[in-house]
Amino acid sequence: MKQIAIFASGAGSNATKIIQHFAKKKDDATVAVALVVCNKPDAGVLKVAAANQIPALVIDKEKFFRGN
Repeated sequence: MKQIAIFASGAGSNATKIIQHFAKKKDDATVAVALVVCNKPDAGVLKVAAANQIPALVIDKEKFFRGN
């Protein structure tokens, strides 16, 4: 099975559709959403990830580019 990460920073409507798409194919699952990556700690997509029991990673953009 292939695992993918979703990069998002908004409400999570697109992430929800992607998660639902692959969840419908459980009998024949070849892809699973394994991680949601976001740069906004208050983004709705993090609630979507939690509701679907998908781990989330919040990246602070400033720290990322500074290397700290």
